[in-house]
Amino acid sequence: MALVGTLMAPAAVLRGSIVDAATGEGLIQASLRVLAAKDSAVVKAAVTNAQGRFSVDVKPGKYIIEASYVGYATQTRQFNMGDAARTIKPFALAESAIALKEATVTGIRTPMKVMEDTVEFAAESYKTQPNAVVEDLLKRLPGVEVSSDGKITANGQEISKILVDGKEFFSDDPTVASRNLPVNIVEKLQVVNRKSDLARMTGVDDGEEETVINLTVKKGMHNGWFGNAEAGYGTDDRYKANFTVNRFWNGNQITFLGSANNVNEPGFADGASGRFRRFGGTNGITSAQSFGMNFNVGKEEIFRVGGDLMYSHTDRDTRSHSDRQYLFEDSTSRTVSDKYARDKGHNFRADFRVQWNPDSFNTFEFRPNISLNYNRSASLDSSATFAGDPRGSEVTRSINTGLSKGNSFEFGGRLIYNHKFRSKPGRSLSLFVNYRMSNVRERENSYSWNKFFLLNDSIDLYDQYADNHTWSNSISSRLSWTEPLGDASKGNFLTFAYSFNYRWNNADKLTYDHPVEFPDGWEGDPVISEELIFNPELSNRFRNDYMSQDIRLGYRHVSKATQLNVGLSLVPQMSRSLNLIDHAKDVPQRNVLNLAPFLRYRVKMSKSRSMTLDYNGRTSQPSMTQLQPVADRSDPLRVVIGNPNLKPTFSHNARLRFQDFNQEAQRSVMAMVDAQFQQNSIISKTSFDPETGGQTTTYENVNGVWNIRGMNMVSFPLRNKAFTFNNHLFLSYSNSIGYTNAQRNRVGTFMVGESLGFAWRPDNLELELRPRYNYQTVSNSMQKGANRNVHSYGGSFYATYTTPIGFVLSSDLNYSATSGYSQGYDTRTWMWNASLSYQFLRGRNAAVSLKAYDLLGQRSSVRRSVTASYIDDSMYNSLTRYVMVTISYKFSTFGKGEQPRDRNFDGRHFPGPPPGMHRRGPGI
Repeated sequence: MALVGTLMAPAAVLRGSIVDAATGEGLIQASLRVLAAKDSAVVKAAVTNAQGRFSVDVKPGKYIIEASYVGYATQTRQFNMGDAARTIKPFALAESAIALKEATVTGIRTPMKVMEDTVEFAAESYKTQPNAVVEDLLKRLPGVEVSSDGKITANGQEISKILVDGKEFFSDDPTVASRNLPVNIVEKLQVVNRKSDLARMTGVDDGEEETVINLTVKKGMHNGWFGNAEAGYGTDDRYKANFTVNRFWNGNQITFLGSANNVNEPGFADGASGRFRRFGGTNGITSAQSFGMNFNVGKEEIFRVGGDLMYSHTDRDTRSHSDRQYLFEDSTSRTVSDKYARDKGHNFRADFRVQWNPDSFNTFEFRPNISLNYNRSASLDSSATFAGDPRGSEVTRSINTGLSKGNSFEFGGRLIYNHKFRSKPGRSLSLFVNYRMSNVRERENSYSWNKFFLLNDSIDLYDQYADNHTWSNSISSRLSWTEPLGDASKGNFLTFAYSFNYRWNNADKLTYDHPVEFPDGWEGDPVISEELIFNPELSNRFRNDYMSQDIRLGYRHVSKATQLNVGLSLVPQMSRSLNLIDHAKDVPQRNVLNLAPFLRYRVKMSKSRSMTLDYNGRTSQPSMTQLQPVADRSDPLRVVIGNPNLKPTFSHNARLRFQDFNQEAQRSVMAMVDAQFQQNSIISKTSFDPETGGQTTTYENVNGVWNIRGMNMVSFPLRNKAFTFNNHLFLSYSNSIGYTNAQRNRVGTFMVGESLGFAWRPDNLELELRPRYNYQTVSNSMQKGANRNVHSYGGSFYATYTTPIGFVLSSDLNYSATSGYSQGYDTRTWMWNASLSYQFLRGRNAAVSLKAYDLLGQRSSVRRSVTASYIDDSMYNSLTRYVMVTISYKFSTFGKGEQPRDRNFDGRHFPGPPPGMHRRGPGI
């Protein structure tokens, strides 16, 4: 009876942590196994969280507990578990030692480690320049790339967040952390492929995943202040200024950031390592000011609160010249236009995170958010339409102006609750609820002048005022259940999830006309009345209800070598629309049913090599613009009318991914193929009037839209890690459908791109060479003569040299060329930037710099867009040559530990042992 009582006794909670014996820092994703003392059978298995802690449910009895981590010596312990919860002392794991005769080496820190879905890099193993920021470290890691605008990719996957000690840091903008946090506080950096918050809590895969970076702060640097400030002024009244202040204490963190500039920088710090970052920015010239705050406080295991608050103001001046070729069955037409736009906006948003773990069986997470926006814009568009090419006969000439102002308000919140059953290990129940409300109001004045040369040079004038108001409410929920099949330690689970989504959309568009008269026929100036007359034909009050359900049943298997998640999803949907001005345009209730399997299969071939196959189906809804059955005549020659009969689009998505990280060779290899096929894809259907050159566009559902792409990335070092090489190959093919004058046109677009990277980073010197080539070919089923081949090629060279006395000389040279664009749009440009900096004060925390941008004054911006109806080449204004003087300062005050030092020799201290090599003996 005693034995029966033990077996039937409820499980108690066993808590503890696994830490690095040398630093005391928690080891993330370390493995824990609970073994039966009598036969060493595995009873429980777990991995540690972002702080190195673990929590498992264990029934009373005698056990052996085993803690392990890649690159560290395994520890085992015997213990007796009673009825009450128990916290055991931390497992302090030491790195595996390599014995060397008469050597002063006790261990070697592995530069790179691979653990399941995590690749970990030891920061000290990758040399950076003094005062470097995290972005400089990222550029040295195998498999990681950073674009000129700061976007980070790791083995082809875009990084969505950067965490600091497992906590979100400005959740939706990784560049805030990468361009502001100094490298010298980072102990290690982890690239983690993980599922969504909901999937991680419940174990039920929802098809969502992300790739994040986690920064582990060095021991002794968790209590103190650090930050930086920079200010600069240059020619043409160019300026920039920014600051960052960080406070870390007892596992808590708060950060303040601010920025102001008129050099097209997105905001916040530029870093002090001399690297040129995103010179010129996006199209146009932008002035921006921003301020933000991030905080994360509380006890990780019980209650924690965090969030972001951001305010920004932007003022953008954009000018463009475009050449658009429209494709017909037996001919083409050309529209050449010049556009000017001025956009100003104020934006505020706040996102908060509340996490509460009352005990080891219950978890709550609540994420409220709010955003406010105010925008004003003015535009001027002058265009001419020709039959054939611009040397042909002119059909229409038009001038359009517009003034608009608007504001928007959004509010929402997401709640996740997860419960683990004490009586049945592996069983869990979770609830997800999300609510969102949005309200957008825009008022617009538009004026249009059009001259039609094929209609006796007749002229049309429109002067209109439109009041647009859209608002919506949506709620979504999900109930999930996970049930172990037999013993949970065997890794077999049955999963069930039910989702419900409801959205209520409203759109009011009220249009008024200013009557226009010509007192002296067509020769006199028009007279525009102050009176406003309601135009019911161009007005609408539209309501749309949408409801969907998702019933999902799946099987999940987890083992050391494989992970399988497979099942079936049933998705019934309902939508209906009402037109409050004209009920004849009401759309009755329509029901759609989609049935889709889902699959994720991952096989681990070795510690560093794996392959993953994914498939899922997903529904997307048409927008209110696509649904509204009212003409938008803000440009009378380009009228857009929605289609309330549109059905939701259903996408089939498949991906095969292979990756291999070789720790010894520091080699990274990734290959990926993914494909998408759409049912009821929403496409544009355009009709043209040959006499006026005008066009009317609406939307329809079609089948036959699909795309496939492949990618391969290889990165490895040579010559004792000072020289690195990387290769990035990209191929894609897309098949799109469109209609022009009721004629179906299929457009196939094939693209291939190759980019090589060579970097040499000996002491105090950094050299990079990056040649690139891209090819695009477009084929049309309707107009064979419009098929185009475009070549884009070039390369960049970057060099920086840091002298022992604090001077830093940097320069980058970029060449870009294109061929195959419309006449006058092919470019061949050289971009040359250079800077000279002097770093001074203790620790070289201050720097004064002279930077020259676009020394040759050749920067330009050209884009091509291809649809099933047209090919468009556009050229935009951009920020060109200027010179700027900047001064920057970095500070840090850490208590209870050492001050952060640059890992490189700074001219005043003897360098330490090589990365990962530790001196033996006290006082050394």
